[in-house]
Amino acid sequence: MFPKLDLLIPMLPEESFDGPMQMALDEALLRQVSVPTLRIYKWKSPWVTFGYFQELKEVQRSFPSQSVVRRWTGGGMVSHGEKEDLTFSLMIPSGEKIASEVPTSFYSQLHGKLAEWIRTQLPVSVNLAGSEDVNPGPSCFQAPANDDLLIQGKKVLGGALRRSGGALLYQGSLKISDIPGWDYLRISPMAWAGAFSESLVPKQLNALILGEAEELIRMRYGTTEWNQRK
Repeated sequence: MFPKLDLLIPMLPEESFDGPMQMALDEALLRQVSVPTLRIYKWKSPWVTFGYFQELKEVQRSFPSQSVVRRWTGGGMVSHGEKEDLTFSLMIPSGEKIASEVPTSFYSQLHGKLAEWIRTQLPVSVNLAGSEDVNPGPSCFQAPANDDLLIQGKKVLGGALRRSGGALLYQGSLKISDIPGWDYLRISPMAWAGAFSESLVPKQLNALILGEAEELIRMRYGTTEWNQRK
């Protein structure tokens, strides 16, 4: 899918982040990346993210006791945690051909690559959702959209997009449960990232990105105004 892909994998305990920092890092990276970049999240604690266009009060009704943060991307409510899902983002800079493609085409290509990889790991049928599977709703994994991934009719992968200045951000969550042999903590990040590119370049978060993310938390993701904007 990509000739070359930078890969950000959390290696140290301090690279586990809360919801506002996760959201801020993706936006900060989107502003700075010069090549397509995949970031795999490590959660400091359970969090719920919700879509840019959703209402906070609806999220709080569904998750009354959990910490929540509004995403910069669209989509529905998603609960996250170290053992609950594999959360990841893709930042594609402007100038990359794929960043200018129709969103539905990008979504289909990306999820198709992940479907191929999952088939190599699990003896199950993995399909892309069609129009007959679509079921609108506020909770991401209860509401399949076109080209989301399904296993045995259940949605296991959803994502949301945002364009900014010609660059493209994808934020996704993979949730597979009740299937023997699947364990998020044992997944090799390098092997998983290989679904997108054969040329992976491991990278680390630098001080500039971390500083910009902290500023975005102060200005946006950590504020009441942002999370209660609707």
